[in-house]
Amino acid sequence: TFYTISIHRTTHSSVVDNGIKYDHSSSSTQIIITTQQHNNNPTIMSDLNHDYTNDDYRAFLFGQHPVNGLLLLYCSRKKKKPPHFQAPGGHVDKEDFDAALARLQDTSISSSSVDEDSSHPLLLLACKIGAARELYEETGIDLRNDLHRFQPVQIRKRKKDGLFTTSCVLKHRLFFRVCFTDDDFVTEGFDSMVALGISQSMNTEAPMLMLKLSEEHQGFLFEPDPRRAVDLLVQHSGGKVSTALDMAIAQGEIKDVTASLERNEPDVIVGHPMSNEAKDQGGVRLL
Repeated sequence: TFYTISIHRTTHSSVVDNGIKYDHSSSSTQIIITTQQHNNNPTIMSDLNHDYTNDDYRAFLFGQHPVNGLLLLYCSRKKKKPPHFQAPGGHVDKEDFDAALARLQDTSISSSSVDEDSSHPLLLLACKIGAARELYEETGIDLRNDLHRFQPVQIRKRKKDGLFTTSCVLKHRLFFRVCFTDDDFVTEGFDSMVALGISQSMNTEAPMLMLKLSEEHQGFLFEPDPRRAVDLLVQHSGGKVSTALDMAIAQGEIKDVTASLERNEPDVIVGHPMSNEAKDQGGVRLL
């Protein structure tokens, strides 16, 4: 399926019958998308009328290293929450939609370029851009020019129409999967990098994969067992990230890589020797 995308600006806040309106200050930008195949699909055409500026969308990623597991960020500075782990990601900003809009304005897109989603090109691309921006801000991993690596995560079975909104979205949160490689991390010069704010993981047998963390996060770890990651993420984003990960595991989207590691328990110790209580809580002690 291919789309022809045309951009029209007006000072009025109106939605065209067959397009998506995106507001810019006092003016609005209307994306008129004409399909060659799905123009008779009422579900798709209804979505094309949606104004995303009134919705608070967020984008998160389940970044998994094939040997070390899921990347989780440690946060201890939330005023209303105890110390907890988070998945990279956050709010999708107006600037992310602007960037997506500019890309769509320059080219026609096919369904293959939006990961088999042919109904929400603006929302999907903006969320990819937002997720890549958040990943860079939070960890220093820069995939902003590699958006093809952000694959929508199927957290429930697709409906017959195949729309991605039925499979990778939960409560205005879009979830993506990224496969990390060693090259995405800082891998050399740890001693000299510490002074520059480069951090090593909290794993007891920490791999030489380091990150430049933002002030929002005080550490990170790799969790090879995605089921344990579900438990570690229960405090993040109202529990929605944990729920989505659990659903993704059920769909076979996230793999257990514990067999790839030759490791001894305990997995993670933060600050003090592990107590029996900490062992009962899954091998993680939070201060």
